[in-house]
Amino acid sequence: MFLTGTPKGDPDSDEDEFGEEFDMDETRSRLSTLFHRVSEVCRAEFELIAHVFASPSTYKDANNSSSTASSTSPSNTPIPLADVTSTVPLQVARLLIQRIISDPRSGLQARINDLLESLDKGGDFYMGSKKLDTFVVIHEKAAGLFMILKEGAEQNLIPRTAAGSGSGGNNTTAAAVSPATKRAVASLVQFLNSQEMALSNSQRRGYLNLELRLLHHECCAGFDRIGASMVLKKGDSRRYSIRSLRKSNKGVNDAASDAITDYRAPVMPLEKDNLKRMGFGCLLDGPLKPMVLRQPLIHATDSLMRARLMFGTTSGNTSQNSSGGNASSSGGGEGHHRNSTAGVILAIYSQMCTFYGEAYLIPIIESLAEMLDSSAPSTPPSLPYGEDAPPHEMGVNGNFWIAVERMHSAAKSFDRELWAEQRPGSARVWEILVGTGSTNSITMAKECRLRFFRDVEERGEAAILRALDTITAHIQWILVSGGESAGMTGIGTSRLLNNLKNHESGHGGPYSVPTGSALEASNSPAVQSLAYCLRAQFVHVQSALTPQSLSAFWTALSIRLYDKLITRLLQHYYVSNIGGVILSRDVEALRTVSMLAGTDHQHWDTLRELLTLYMTPPDALKSILVGPDGVDATSGKGLFGRAGQLQSLVFMSRRADYRVKSSNGWQKSGWAMKLLGGLGLPDPSERSINMAMFSAERH
Repeated sequence: MFLTGTPKGDPDSDEDEFGEEFDMDETRSRLSTLFHRVSEVCRAEFELIAHVFASPSTYKDANNSSSTASSTSPSNTPIPLADVTSTVPLQVARLLIQRIISDPRSGLQARINDLLESLDKGGDFYMGSKKLDTFVVIHEKAAGLFMILKEGAEQNLIPRTAAGSGSGGNNTTAAAVSPATKRAVASLVQFLNSQEMALSNSQRRGYLNLELRLLHHECCAGFDRIGASMVLKKGDSRRYSIRSLRKSNKGVNDAASDAITDYRAPVMPLEKDNLKRMGFGCLLDGPLKPMVLRQPLIHATDSLMRARLMFGTTSGNTSQNSSGGNASSSGGGEGHHRNSTAGVILAIYSQMCTFYGEAYLIPIIESLAEMLDSSAPSTPPSLPYGEDAPPHEMGVNGNFWIAVERMHSAAKSFDRELWAEQRPGSARVWEILVGTGSTNSITMAKECRLRFFRDVEERGEAAILRALDTITAHIQWILVSGGESAGMTGIGTSRLLNNLKNHESGHGGPYSVPTGSALEASNSPAVQSLAYCLRAQFVHVQSALTPQSLSAFWTALSIRLYDKLITRLLQHYYVSNIGGVILSRDVEALRTVSMLAGTDHQHWDTLRELLTLYMTPPDALKSILVGPDGVDATSGKGLFGRAGQLQSLVFMSRRADYRVKSSNGWQKSGWAMKLLGGLGLPDPSERSINMAMFSAERH
């Protein structure tokens, strides 16, 4: 017989039946030969069985046996001859198939087990990947074999009778099938289905455990190849695991649970200390290299392809395996098959969500944020920065934004390559799950996807906010520390401020420029340098963020820049007439760089109008405040109408000539008292000022 040979356990058997070096093509050829021999032998045996049990001698013997049994039996009901002759071939065929498939020494299942065990002797992950391919080939060949056996049983084992009469009558036609024959045929087909299901189930669980193990290994091996270390997460929450998803969907009775494997990949995130030691450049050439980011997705798509071949694909109400055969109807029928497929795809997808999110992208994002030092240097900068020299990074390396852009692209690629909701015919997670019709699996997969993007986006937003805080701290460093230490070099004086000791009662700040000073530079050194650095920073931010995120980020930066300038101006600086011109130019430069992105910049427009208070002679201030036609402060015209009384008067109080020095100390000038008296308004600068009233957000 075709399966005779060295039985399992024979000491003379060759342990390396398939050779020391595994050859997948040779294995496929051997398996094809094995299954082909099984099908050929079964078809030949079916024809022989039908011929033997349909011969005239067999009918005669069966009839005599029936008569003898009837005469000696206490029952008077004879056994129909047709029932005996039509069911015996099917019973014999069943015994033959059972022996061929299930013989413990040389049956088909034993030969398959020998092959798989020979692959296990390799003991490495390379042989494990070959074993996965072997699983798929065995499943494909077995599906084709059982389809042939079912067709052969129905064609060759049903009794036939001569259709022609007289000489030359060679035609045959199927005899009338008795109820007993129908039952026997249905029983044989059901037996074949059960054998197919037993053969498949014995491999599917082993396949799926190995598939998930090797998928996790291949993903982690990519980290090892680039020198990135991993740590086993304490507690190992497995937040994306199917078990945790089922807990959040209590009361759901889904047959997909039958297909869930016992293996659960451990959560092994990248070690953040190691990532921070790498630095931005090494991160871009290592974990964030495009090919490294894409490699886990390639492994995952290969796993999805093998899972479809092992568990079948489903479309509408028709479920077919990769060889074109109908899905098994045993073990719960087609619904069980669909739910098994859905459970397997869900297991692969949930494991990838855990790995790509919690173990891969999230540690990198958190490390990037921690690598930013949100505190500015303690020593003032040396201003101005020359436009022919590289701009200051303002605490945020340009590679930080490249890393953010790559992670954003990686998250989109993860969704596009695995979920692929908008790609008909992609044979990815969404399409396969929709084809199975398992609504509960789709719900759990959507929750996995939602958690993945929510966690990645939350960490990404935190990193970007850390960058915003860092840039804001360096704005303060350049604008205040640098501006106040540099004085007004380039506009006719090189004096340094004496730490602003007399700001409350004297005259100080970078815009308290003496009358008669020459205007040689268009902007103060601090603002000139700050605008240059912000423009360079904008290029990096623009390349990393989406238009919506860029607009929100730059608007927030514009607001913070405004608040830093106004707080310092209203609390520490005084502005002379010439200083007002410089301040106006500085505000215009900052407004220009602030309007590179975003839409909400009205606060700068209001500030430009308020700055006219510093460049206007005292006798013309009333017409600016209440308008040329205004009579009093309640007219709603002029700056009072556009910026408000409080803002206008507080800004006016920062004029360098608002107070004069007398024998009694610093007092309000005569024109200031006359103006306030004519308007009937108190001086708001005499009491504590709430700076929140002047923030950009109030505009």
